[in-house]
Amino acid sequence: MPWFAWIAIIAILVWGGISLYGMASGKPLPWSEDTTDPQELEKLKKRIDALESGQAKPELERRIDRIEAKVEKREIRDNQHDAWERQAKELGLDQGDDQNTAGH
Repeated sequence: MPWFAWIAIIAILVWGGISLYGMASGKPLPWSEDTTDPQELEKLKKRIDALESGQAKPELERRIDRIEAKVEKREIRDNQHDAWERQAKELGLDQGDDQNTAGH
């Protein structure tokens, strides 16, 4: 076996050993995705508490209002589209589509 193959084998064994140590000790490894910063968690908890208590920033309130307005417009558009489909069914205009799709 060439010498560089041994380097790869040793690197894999070292990585596996470090991973096993992390699993056995319960400590997250510095490069793992599971690491959480206690300060970051505390900041997020404070933000959630502020939002739940109604102390949201005005810019956040404006964003929420804009999103609600978009949702209302979308619902109105969907209702109009449904009304057009019902009217087309009543007039028999959608029968051609059903025949085309049934044949395929």
